Parts: sequence; C-alpha cells; structure tokens
Amino acid sequence: MAQAVGCRPTLRRFNSDPRLLTYIYKMEVRPVNSERNFKWLDNKIEDFRFFDGSLLKYVNLSGKLANPVTKSGTNSRFVKLDSNENFFINPNYLTDIFTDILQDLDLRLYDPASIAELKKALGKYEGVLSESITVSSGSEQLVDLVTRLFLEKGDNAVSVVPTFFMYEKRVKLQGAKLVSVPLKEDLSLNKKAILDNVTSKTKLIFVCSPNNPTGNPFEWDELEALADECSAIVVIDEAYAEFADYSSASLSAKKRNMIVLKTFSKAFGLAGMRFGYAIANPDISSLLSETIPYTVNTVTAKYVSKLLTKMEFIENSIEQVKAERKRLISELKSVKGIKVFDSKANFVTFKPQRNADAIYHKLLEKGILIKNLGNLSIIGDCLRVTVGLPDMNDQFLNALKQILN
Repeated sequence: MAQAVGCRPTLRRFNSDPRLLTYIYKMEVRPVNSERNFKWLDNKIEDFRFFDGSLLKYVNLSGKLANPVTKSGTNSRFVKLDSNENFFINPNYLTDIFTDILQDLDLRLYDPASIAELKKALGKYEGVLSESITVSSGSEQLVDLVTRLFLEKGDNAVSVVPTFFMYEKRVKLQGAKLVSVPLKEDLSLNKKAILDNVTSKTKLIFVCSPNNPTGNPFEWDELEALADECSAIVVIDEAYAEFADYSSASLSAKKRNMIVLKTFSKAFGLAGMRFGYAIANPDISSLLSETIPYTVNTVTAKYVSKLLTKMEFIENSIEQVKAERKRLISELKSVKGIKVFDSKANFVTFKPQRNADAIYHKLLEKGILIKNLGNLSIIGDCLRVTVGLPDMNDQFLNALKQILN
C-alpha cells in the first residue's frame, strides 16, 4: 500500500511544577494512507449543495435585508413583516424574566429536574399529562425528528397544499416521497382525497392548522377522521393556534396516531429562543423524548416555565394581535386590485391582480419587507404580511396603495 508522509499532532503532557499540569502538542511524523477513497463523502457534500431542503437561503436573505432589527421591528432600512414574529410582546418584559431566573441558576450543573418541571407546566397549560409532552429546540426540529423516526426510504407521507414547505423538504431528505393533496377551492380540507392517497407505505400525514400560508384552521372532526380511518400518524402543526379560536392539542393526546406540534416563536414572542414542543399519547411522546433527550438547555427550560406563570401578559398581546389583524384585513380589502384571504394566524395573505413579484420588489424599494410566496397551488401568486404594530402596518398599507395606484 502506498504511503504518504504527513504530520499529525499528538498530545504529550509534563509537569514543570507539581502544582501545575500543562499540555503541549508535539508534531510527530505519521504515515498517511494516500489511497483512501473519499468519493462517498464528496458525493454527499455535492448532493447537499443542490438539496433544496435547507432554510439557509431564506434565512440568509431575510437576515441580510432586515438586520440589525430594533425592538420596534424596524431598522434604518426596513420594516420587517416577513417572518410572522409577535411585535406586541414587550421586549423589555421578556428581558426582565432573564434577570429573575438567572439569580438562582448555576450553569455549571446539569439540571434534569428543570425539564421535568417544564413538561409539567406545559401539560397544565395544554390540559394534558406531562408524559404527553416532548420538548425541543423549535417545532421545526420536531418536524425533522418525526420524519427521521417514522420514515424510511421507500415510504411516503401525505401533505395538503399549499402549506408550510418544510414538510416536503424533510421528507425528501429521508429518501421518502411526499404526496401532495390540494385543498378544496374554498381552502377547506379534502378528507376523501387525502385518504384516497394513503397506502400501506404511508406513515405520516401533515396538516398545518391554522394553515401557513392560507391562514385558515381546520375543524377537529376532520382531523380526527383522518386519524380514525387510517394507520398513518397525523401530524398537526399548530404554530399559530393561539391566534385562532381553538386547539386540537388536548384531544390529540388521547389518539393513538396523532402528534400536535407547538412553538413559542409566534404567540409567545420567543422567535430568537427557538423553543417548541410536541403533544401526543404517552407511548409516542416517550419515543420522541428518548430519541432527543437533551435538546433544551436549563436556561430555556427555566425561562419558559417562568413565562407560563405570566399568561395574562401573553394573552393580552394575543388579543392585540387579533384586533390589529381585523383592522389590517379590513384595510387590505378596501384596496382595489387585491384578493385578501381571511386569517386566524398572525399574518395575512393576499393575491394581487398585478405581478406579485414586482409589487414585492417595489415594497422593498420603499423599505417594507414582506414574504413573497411565489406561485402556490390553488391560490396562485401571493404575498404574505405579518400583523405588525399599527405604525408598521400603516407604513406597509401606505406603500402598497402608492404602488397599486
């Protein structure tokens, strides 16, 4: 076998003083196999360069355009209304909670009890057993976990369209197939079409409720019927449920094949913290928890537990979002040349009669950053705007009217 000479650092220790232990690196000549075949690694890297399942392109674009963002949701260049954050949460109030929890926190220690306390607090909030809760670093991590845990190459999953793009990307990453089922023209769930596409290889059914990007929720009876009429796991993404009129969380914990995903990035105003959790029956929940046992740090666990004791503050901000959402929808509907979709989330999607992409870029020129959804199934070329603070929304509305007029 051909050999190549190379240098590799090896560790040597010595005591120059009996009270000190000092480490240095000694460069030692080692033989290196020059015939090692890294083709598998090169292929993997090349595949991922062209894989469309990454959020990096979207995250980098949003960050490049809108950072740094002030506590009002604006900067010197842009009003940021593209990522569905909750600007009605007082950032100083959230910061003060850190002061409270850090006083009694010893970061040198592992603290599994903090996770148990967090699950208990979340269970109380959702009306389920703590054994039905799995915590994670954001609900998107749970989407990734669920697909990796339940899908294998050759399996398939079913999802409605249009909906959150992450489901398709995670399914493809597993080498599985995603079967897309369009919503009905009125954007309601097509239960029959979904079940008609379920086969013995179908392991997951994804439903986002309220749906991103259409903003409408789906009735519990329809979701329950999906679970009752097939053996696939129905995954209900409730990232925006706090802005709607109801949640399926407590009922889903009683079903054998249901998982509800929740996040603190929207209604709770903790997008920067990346905390999410899942609700399922204890059997599925224990499987999820044992697969990812250490995804939430002690600071996050203590912080979220503390925030859950201050629900009056959170609920007040949610009511402000709902009131401003109503105003924003009403104002948009008064604008000629666009179709507005009713929403039960903290965003509003609308379809311009004119070129949506052109309007998006003209809004950028005026310092307004919203989400360009592109050409979607059923609803076509649409734009989506976060329900921001009143002054943010007014700047958006004024800019939009100027462009359309």
